[in-house]
Amino acid sequence: MSHKVDLLIIPEGYTEQQMEKFHNDCRTFLDYFFVMEPYSSRRDDFNIWAVDAPSAESGTDIPHENIWRNTILNSSFYTFYVDRYLTVTDHTLMADVASSAPFDAIIVLVNDKKYGGCGIYNSYALGISDNEYALQVFVHEFGHSFAGLADEYYTSEVAYTDFYDMNTEPWEPNITTMVDFGSKWQDMLDSTTPVPTPVNDSNCEVVGVYEGAGYNAKGIFRPFIDCRMKTNKAKGFCPVCVRAINRMIDYYCK
Repeated sequence: MSHKVDLLIIPEGYTEQQMEKFHNDCRTFLDYFFVMEPYSSRRDDFNIWAVDAPSAESGTDIPHENIWRNTILNSSFYTFYVDRYLTVTDHTLMADVASSAPFDAIIVLVNDKKYGGCGIYNSYALGISDNEYALQVFVHEFGHSFAGLADEYYTSEVAYTDFYDMNTEPWEPNITTMVDFGSKWQDMLDSTTPVPTPVNDSNCEVVGVYEGAGYNAKGIFRPFIDCRMKTNKAKGFCPVCVRAINRMIDYYCK
Protein backbone atom coordinates (compact mmCIF):
# COMPACT_ATOMS: atom_id res chain seq x y z
CA MET A 1 0.00 0.00 0.00
CA SER A 2 2.89 2.36 0.64
CA HIS A 3 5.09 3.95 -2.02
CA LYS A 4 2.12 4.45 -4.32
CA VAL A 5 0.08 7.41 -5.54
CA ASP A 6 -2.97 7.75 -3.30
CA LEU A 7 -5.72 9.06 -5.60
CA LEU A 8 -8.79 10.34 -3.75
CA ILE A 9 -12.14 10.95 -5.46
CA ILE A 10 -14.54 13.35 -3.72
CA PRO A 11 -18.23 13.68 -4.65
CA GLU A 12 -19.77 17.11 -5.19
CA GLY A 13 -23.50 17.62 -5.72
CA TYR A 14 -24.43 14.00 -5.04
CA THR A 15 -27.21 13.58 -2.47
CA GLU A 16 -27.40 10.73 0.03
CA GLN A 17 -29.72 8.91 -2.37
CA GLN A 18 -27.17 9.36 -5.21
CA MET A 19 -24.16 7.73 -3.55
CA GLU A 20 -24.57 4.61 -5.68
CA LYS A 21 -24.49 6.84 -8.76
CA PHE A 22 -21.27 8.36 -7.41
CA HIS A 23 -19.75 4.90 -7.03
CA ASN A 24 -20.74 3.98 -10.59
CA ASP A 25 -19.42 7.28 -11.95
CA CYS A 26 -16.09 6.63 -10.19
CA ARG A 27 -15.84 3.21 -11.85
CA THR A 28 -16.64 4.70 -15.25
CA PHE A 29 -13.93 7.32 -14.87
CA LEU A 30 -11.32 4.87 -13.61
CA ASP A 31 -12.06 2.41 -16.42
CA TYR A 32 -11.28 5.20 -18.88
CA PHE A 33 -8.33 6.59 -16.93
CA PHE A 34 -6.47 3.30 -16.69
CA VAL A 35 -6.57 2.44 -20.39
CA MET A 36 -4.61 5.60 -21.27
CA GLU A 37 -0.83 5.77 -21.10
CA PRO A 38 1.05 6.13 -18.92
CA TYR A 39 -1.66 5.28 -16.39
CA SER A 40 -2.42 1.89 -17.96
CA SER A 41 1.19 0.78 -17.53
CA ARG A 42 1.39 2.22 -14.01
CA ARG A 43 -1.93 0.89 -12.64
CA ASP A 44 -0.19 -0.97 -9.81
CA ASP A 45 1.41 2.29 -8.66
CA PHE A 46 -1.97 3.77 -7.60
CA ASN A 47 -4.15 3.31 -4.56
CA ILE A 48 -7.72 4.46 -5.22
CA TRP A 49 -9.89 5.98 -2.50
CA ALA A 50 -13.34 7.55 -2.50
CA VAL A 51 -15.23 9.37 0.24
CA ASP A 52 -19.00 9.16 0.62
CA ALA A 53 -19.73 12.83 1.34
CA PRO A 54 -23.32 13.64 0.34
CA SER A 55 -24.65 17.09 -0.51
CA ALA A 56 -28.02 18.50 0.49
CA GLU A 57 -28.85 19.14 -3.17
CA SER A 58 -27.82 17.70 -6.52
CA GLY A 59 -25.70 19.59 -9.06
CA THR A 60 -23.61 22.74 -8.77
CA ASP A 61 -23.94 26.53 -8.93
CA ILE A 62 -24.33 28.07 -12.39
CA PRO A 63 -24.47 31.78 -11.48
CA HIS A 64 -25.01 33.18 -14.98
CA GLU A 65 -28.09 30.96 -15.31
CA ASN A 66 -29.27 31.86 -11.78
CA ILE A 67 -28.90 28.26 -10.63
CA TRP A 68 -27.76 27.79 -7.02
CA ARG A 69 -27.29 24.48 -5.24
CA ASN A 70 -26.55 23.62 -1.61
CA THR A 71 -23.55 21.30 -2.01
CA ILE A 72 -20.83 20.07 0.27
CA LEU A 73 -17.98 21.91 -1.52
CA ASN A 74 -19.95 24.89 -2.83
CA SER A 75 -18.50 24.53 -6.34
CA SER A 76 -19.46 27.00 -9.03
CA PHE A 77 -19.23 27.59 -12.76
CA TYR A 78 -18.35 30.98 -14.21
CA THR A 79 -15.10 31.40 -12.29
CA PHE A 80 -13.29 34.50 -13.62
CA TYR A 81 -16.43 35.08 -15.72
CA VAL A 82 -15.64 32.12 -17.99
CA ASP A 83 -18.70 30.00 -18.79
CA ARG A 84 -17.01 26.59 -18.49
CA TYR A 85 -14.60 27.30 -15.61
CA LEU A 86 -15.86 25.22 -12.67
CA THR A 87 -13.96 25.49 -9.38
CA VAL A 88 -14.06 25.05 -5.61
CA THR A 89 -12.86 28.27 -3.99
CA ASP A 90 -13.18 27.30 -0.32
CA HIS A 91 -10.26 25.00 0.28
CA THR A 92 -11.18 24.58 3.93
CA LEU A 93 -14.33 22.73 2.89
CA MET A 94 -12.30 20.46 0.62
CA ALA A 95 -9.70 19.83 3.32
CA ASP A 96 -12.43 18.80 5.76
CA VAL A 97 -13.81 16.21 3.32
CA ALA A 98 -10.39 15.02 2.11
CA SER A 99 -9.20 14.46 5.69
CA SER A 100 -11.29 11.28 5.79
CA ALA A 101 -8.81 9.39 3.57
CA PRO A 102 -5.15 9.39 2.56
CA PHE A 103 -4.34 11.28 -0.62
CA ASP A 104 -1.53 12.53 -2.82
CA ALA A 105 -3.89 13.73 -5.54
CA ILE A 106 -7.55 14.80 -5.41
CA ILE A 107 -10.25 14.49 -8.04
CA VAL A 108 -13.58 16.22 -7.41
CA LEU A 109 -16.41 14.58 -9.33
CA VAL A 110 -19.31 17.02 -9.82
CA ASN A 111 -22.76 15.57 -10.45
CA ASP A 112 -23.81 17.70 -13.42
CA LYS A 113 -24.04 17.60 -17.22
CA LYS A 114 -22.76 21.07 -18.14
CA TYR A 115 -19.37 21.13 -19.88
CA GLY A 116 -16.53 22.39 -17.68
CA GLY A 117 -13.88 21.75 -15.09
CA CYS A 118 -10.49 22.88 -13.82
CA GLY A 119 -7.12 21.56 -12.75
CA ILE A 120 -4.84 23.35 -10.29
CA TYR A 121 -1.30 22.02 -9.92
CA ASN A 122 -0.58 20.31 -6.61
CA SER A 123 -4.15 20.98 -5.46
CA TYR A 124 -7.07 19.28 -7.21
CA ALA A 125 -8.71 18.38 -10.50
CA LEU A 126 -12.42 18.90 -10.99
CA GLY A 127 -14.85 17.84 -13.68
CA ILE A 128 -18.43 16.89 -14.31
CA SER A 129 -20.01 13.45 -14.41
CA ASP A 130 -22.56 13.42 -17.19
CA ASN A 131 -21.32 15.53 -20.09
CA GLU A 132 -20.49 14.03 -23.47
CA TYR A 133 -16.82 14.91 -22.91
CA ALA A 134 -16.73 14.28 -19.16
CA LEU A 135 -14.05 11.56 -19.31
CA GLN A 136 -11.78 13.46 -21.69
CA VAL A 137 -12.05 16.63 -19.59
CA PHE A 138 -11.22 14.78 -16.38
CA VAL A 139 -8.03 13.29 -17.78
CA HIS A 140 -7.02 16.69 -19.18
CA GLU A 141 -7.63 18.47 -15.87
CA PHE A 142 -5.80 15.78 -13.93
CA GLY A 143 -2.82 16.42 -16.22
CA HIS A 144 -2.81 19.98 -14.88
CA SER A 145 -3.23 19.15 -11.22
CA PHE A 146 -1.01 16.08 -10.98
CA ALA A 147 1.83 16.65 -13.44
CA GLY A 148 1.78 20.42 -13.91
CA LEU A 149 1.02 20.14 -17.61
CA ALA A 150 0.12 23.33 -19.47
CA ASP A 151 -2.79 23.92 -21.80
CA GLU A 152 -1.56 23.48 -25.37
CA TYR A 153 -4.57 25.11 -27.03
CA TYR A 154 -4.65 28.74 -28.11
CA THR A 155 -8.05 29.33 -29.73
CA SER A 156 -10.51 28.76 -26.87
CA GLU A 157 -11.95 31.35 -24.49
CA VAL A 158 -9.79 31.93 -21.42
CA ALA A 159 -9.86 34.35 -18.50
CA TYR A 160 -6.39 35.72 -19.07
CA THR A 161 -4.30 37.24 -21.84
CA ASP A 162 -0.54 37.65 -22.01
CA PHE A 163 -0.31 34.84 -19.45
CA TYR A 164 3.30 33.97 -20.32
CA ASP A 165 6.35 36.20 -20.52
CA MET A 166 7.93 35.44 -23.90
CA ASN A 167 11.36 36.31 -22.47
CA THR A 168 11.11 33.56 -19.84
CA GLU A 169 10.96 29.80 -20.17
CA PRO A 170 7.61 28.54 -18.78
CA TRP A 171 7.90 26.14 -15.87
CA GLU A 172 5.43 23.64 -17.33
CA PRO A 173 7.19 20.66 -19.00
CA ASN A 174 5.11 20.56 -22.23
CA ILE A 175 5.41 24.11 -23.59
CA THR A 176 8.40 26.30 -24.43
CA THR A 177 9.24 29.83 -25.51
CA MET A 178 12.63 28.49 -26.72
CA VAL A 179 14.42 30.62 -24.13
CA ASP A 180 15.75 27.46 -22.47
CA PHE A 181 14.55 24.66 -24.72
CA GLY A 182 17.34 22.41 -23.50
CA SER A 183 15.49 22.08 -20.20
CA LYS A 184 12.39 20.76 -21.96
CA TRP A 185 12.10 18.03 -24.60
CA GLN A 186 15.06 18.87 -26.84
CA ASP A 187 16.55 15.49 -25.93
CA MET A 188 13.49 13.77 -27.43
CA LEU A 189 13.83 15.33 -30.90
CA ASP A 190 15.16 13.39 -33.83
CA SER A 191 18.22 15.08 -35.35
CA THR A 192 16.35 15.45 -38.67
CA THR A 193 13.29 17.21 -37.17
CA PRO A 194 13.15 20.87 -38.19
CA VAL A 195 12.64 23.55 -35.52
CA PRO A 196 10.05 24.97 -35.62
CA THR A 197 8.26 21.92 -36.97
CA PRO A 198 5.57 22.27 -39.67
CA VAL A 199 2.08 21.00 -38.92
CA ASN A 200 1.33 18.43 -41.63
CA ASP A 201 0.14 14.85 -41.93
CA SER A 202 3.64 13.42 -42.14
CA ASN A 203 4.43 14.84 -38.70
CA CYS A 204 1.29 13.69 -36.89
CA GLU A 205 3.26 11.21 -34.74
CA VAL A 206 6.51 13.20 -34.58
CA VAL A 207 7.78 14.91 -31.43
CA GLY A 208 8.70 18.38 -32.63
CA VAL A 209 8.36 22.08 -31.86
CA TYR A 210 4.96 23.21 -33.10
CA GLU A 211 4.00 26.87 -32.78
CA GLY A 212 0.82 27.62 -30.86
CA ALA A 213 0.30 26.74 -27.20
CA GLY A 214 -0.37 28.28 -23.83
CA TYR A 215 -3.20 30.51 -25.14
CA ASN A 216 -0.89 32.07 -27.74
CA ALA A 217 -0.83 31.38 -31.46
CA LYS A 218 2.69 32.81 -31.75
CA GLY A 219 5.83 32.57 -29.66
CA ILE A 220 4.95 29.52 -27.56
CA PHE A 221 5.48 25.97 -28.81
CA ARG A 222 4.09 22.52 -28.01
CA PRO A 223 5.71 19.10 -28.60
CA PHE A 224 3.01 17.33 -30.64
CA ILE A 225 0.45 18.30 -33.26
CA ASP A 226 -2.34 17.03 -31.02
CA CYS A 227 -2.40 15.81 -27.44
CA ARG A 228 -4.94 15.44 -24.65
CA MET A 229 -3.60 18.74 -23.28
CA LYS A 230 -4.68 20.40 -26.53
CA THR A 231 -8.01 18.84 -27.55
CA ASN A 232 -10.62 16.37 -26.32
CA LYS A 233 -10.32 14.51 -29.62
CA ALA A 234 -6.67 13.54 -29.21
CA LYS A 235 -6.03 9.82 -28.79
CA GLY A 236 -4.12 10.44 -25.59
CA PHE A 237 -1.05 12.16 -24.21
CA CYS A 238 2.00 12.87 -26.36
CA PRO A 239 5.37 11.33 -25.45
CA VAL A 240 6.51 14.52 -23.70
CA CYS A 241 3.44 14.60 -21.46
CA VAL A 242 3.73 10.86 -20.83
CA ARG A 243 7.29 11.37 -19.60
CA ALA A 244 6.21 14.23 -17.34
CA ILE A 245 3.40 12.15 -15.82
CA ASN A 246 5.73 9.19 -15.31
CA ARG A 247 8.20 11.42 -13.52
CA MET A 248 5.50 12.55 -11.12
CA ILE A 249 4.37 8.98 -10.48
CA ASP A 250 8.01 8.08 -9.79
CA TYR A 251 8.25 11.00 -7.34
CA TYR A 252 5.52 9.51 -5.17
CA CYS A 253 6.52 5.88 -5.59
CA LYS A 254 10.30 5.90 -5.16
